[in-house]
Amino acid sequence: MRSFSFYFFAAALFAISSSPARAANCPDSKTATKPFVVGRGGDWLVAVAHVDDTIVKTTLRSGGATLLETILFQGLFQLDRIEEGRRRTLRPRSDLKSFFPVKVGKKIVAKFDTEESGKKSETTVELIVRATDTLYIGACKYDVFQIERSEARGEGAPRFINNDYYSPDLKMVIAKEYKKAGGATNWIKYDRIYSGDR
Repeated sequence: MRSFSFYFFAAALFAISSSPARAANCPDSKTATKPFVVGRGGDWLVAVAHVDDTIVKTTLRSGGATLLETILFQGLFQLDRIEEGRRRTLRPRSDLKSFFPVKVGKKIVAKFDTEESGKKSETTVELIVRATDTLYIGACKYDVFQIERSEARGEGAPRFINNDYYSPDLKMVIAKEYKKAGGATNWIKYDRIYSGDR
């Protein structure tokens, strides 16, 4: 069952521009160590901060209100999330550092002890790195890995969730691709990015 926060995420992302790169405020592997912002239309903004070499913090805001805060390992594995006062914590049982750097053809299976609303469970995250690609956020061009994401709770088998388009330079997923019935796909993408925290 998808988390309600998926809809917040969907609202925060949209179409990537296909315009060629030009002089622009484009965070890259060097400048992304400082805070930057991604967003979509209206006032949906996600502030991104690299806490250190491995930890990334994101804060989703709209209308001046904070809707969702997450802490992720390398921008791929969620470790902590706070949504409307509800907290979900994932403590890795796997050595997450051993999964990096990401390479095409790599299959990653990571297990976590999960705690939410006082309840404990086990979560398994399975990632398969399928291909490389190039995507734009506005005028900013990024090399990405297409990563097939599946997840499982408890003893169940991992179930396909979506394809992540992961930028190792930004240490974050900049687009998601969902499959619809009949084979059609639905893209959810950021449409702007800039350095700064607002």
